Amino acid sequence: MSPASEIKVGAFVLASAGLLLGGVIALGSGKFFQDTQTLETSTRDSVDGLQVGSPVKYRGVPIGEVSAISFADRLYPSSDGGEEFDYASPVVIRMKVRAEVFGSQQSELFTKDIERGVEQGLRARLRSAGLTGGLFLELDMANPVEHPVAAMTYHPDFPFVPSAPSQLGEVIAAIERITGSIGNIDFENIGTGLKEAIASINRDIAPKLDTMLGDANRLIKELEKTNVMLQARITDPRVDTMLTDAADLTAGLRTTLPSAIREYGAFGAELNALMSSEEYEIRRLLSAMRGTVENLERVTERARLDPPQLFFASPPRKLAPGEIDAGASKP
Repeated sequence: MSPASEIKVGAFVLASAGLLLGGVIALGSGKFFQDTQTLETSTRDSVDGLQVGSPVKYRGVPIGEVSAISFADRLYPSSDGGEEFDYASPVVIRMKVRAEVFGSQQSELFTKDIERGVEQGLRARLRSAGLTGGLFLELDMANPVEHPVAAMTYHPDFPFVPSAPSQLGEVIAAIERITGSIGNIDFENIGTGLKEAIASINRDIAPKLDTMLGDANRLIKELEKTNVMLQARITDPRVDTMLTDAADLTAGLRTTLPSAIREYGAFGAELNALMSSEEYEIRRLLSAMRGTVENLERVTERARLDPPQLFFASPPRKLAPGEIDAGASKP
């Protein structure tokens, strides 16, 4: 056998062995015996990293793989027959999934099951397999209010699952909103206002600030002097003596004050009794003193009105016992 024939035979054997091994692996995986259905979704996000054969998962469980990636404009040409490409056309992704995952294997019932899931929030979302991995397609439940079904310009050939924005797309959209909000801020007017405010502060407050600083310096110096005087008073030995005397005085008062209070109470009681016994005599004394004062007033009045009569008149007649001078009451 020639060398060329040997090479051909060897290549045939290797190819046969490879096909046999691939068949065994395929039979072992059971792909040839799985009934699959085709689903379809569309997105306007970038699908860079997604390719035919990429996994399709439902809540992290592998259920199929991507079977086709194209544009809606190419898969569903417009009815007017135009051949111009629609640059706004979304990307259509078709996937083959195991039929038993979503219910019946019959195509009519399968479509109804998918439609029911879409009403409840079934959405397709692009996910990253990791920092260095590619993209895969994940089906999951989402809030149908936050992610409504968008209006479509074509009628899909397969059960359709609407897409939801990818996490990266949501982050980029949030950054774009923040950037747009920052762009709407009028930094020029804000800067002008700040400059005017600073100039006004410098114009109005700077002169007062110098005066305030001078007053503060004087206050600090006075406080220093006061502190020195206070330290001198505190360290004065006489302060300790005064405190000791005050303590001794307090202790003495605590000892003598109760007895003094008792003695004062007894003295008050005796004085009260004495005043009660001498009350009548005091009243007589006061009455006599009142009469004497009245007589002095009459004599003073006569001296003022008729001084010669007071000094040169004959003495009054002596009254008999029990007789009352009729003119005594006259001034």
